[in-house]
Amino acid sequence: MLTAALPVCALVNSGNPGGNRTAPTGLNGEPADPGFDRVGFNGSASGVYLGEGWVLTARHLPAKTFTLDGVTYEWDGVNDYKFPDTELRLFRLANAPEMPVLPMISQTPRPGENVIMVGAGRDCEDHVTYWYVDKTAQPITWTEVPTRGEANAGGVLSNEGSIISWGTNLVSNVMPHPKLGALIITDFTENPATRTTFEAQAVSYDNGGALFTETNGEWKLAGIMITVSKLFPEQPGVNKEPGGPKTIGSGVFGNVTISINLAPYSHRILQVMANSKPAPQFAEMQPRPEMNMN
Repeated sequence: MLTAALPVCALVNSGNPGGNRTAPTGLNGEPADPGFDRVGFNGSASGVYLGEGWVLTARHLPAKTFTLDGVTYEWDGVNDYKFPDTELRLFRLANAPEMPVLPMISQTPRPGENVIMVGAGRDCEDHVTYWYVDKTAQPITWTEVPTRGEANAGGVLSNEGSIISWGTNLVSNVMPHPKLGALIITDFTENPATRTTFEAQAVSYDNGGALFTETNGEWKLAGIMITVSKLFPEQPGVNKEPGGPKTIGSGVFGNVTISINLAPYSHRILQVMANSKPAPQFAEMQPRPEMNMN
């Protein structure tokens, strides 16, 4: 079921399309805020600020700059650790906000557990789109239709431009992978029996974003989103430029998001953080204003 690691965009959300751009409040059916303010822009993709200057992201993304709450910080030029056995990268900033270390899980989530996903990817459209898919055509054709009753597929498209947003899902599976490491899988579904209130799916540039689970009433960082899978043939919003990367600009029901399960690695992450190398001019470097990401 796995594809190669692809850039994945800001979360699409079928429960509140185009919304969820501020931290969840714990009111009116929303979950409590698990750490929305810890997710920022790692270049054009996503990253999670762990505290004490450290950013956790996907291994295939660079250690360069990190933008959090409108301020861009530089990598310290020294501390950059790529985990050899999983798709994780941990790097330290030259100067960063003072925040306590973000709690991480030590036990693997079980299928059926609730998760909150936070990413800094593409901007989600404000409605669900429905299609009639003709699988007999060559190539397969997707035709937009106005109602679910006329459709055999549905999902949410996204636009260019990046924004931080959140959504919810359930753990559908946990599994090992020989190259990517321990994985958490979440399905994007419209099945009333399993869909969540703010059902979400990663798209381009959500890679490096956060997956949170709740343990004894406390939300903890459980995963780092790295890619998506189960894309459909000729899926709308998915484009491949000649010689360039694939852009995933849609989440269609049936797609899945793949995240790294942090339980096997959280102890090692904390060890790396505790044994950082001193960076020249650490205290002297200042943040610079955020660049326009749109």
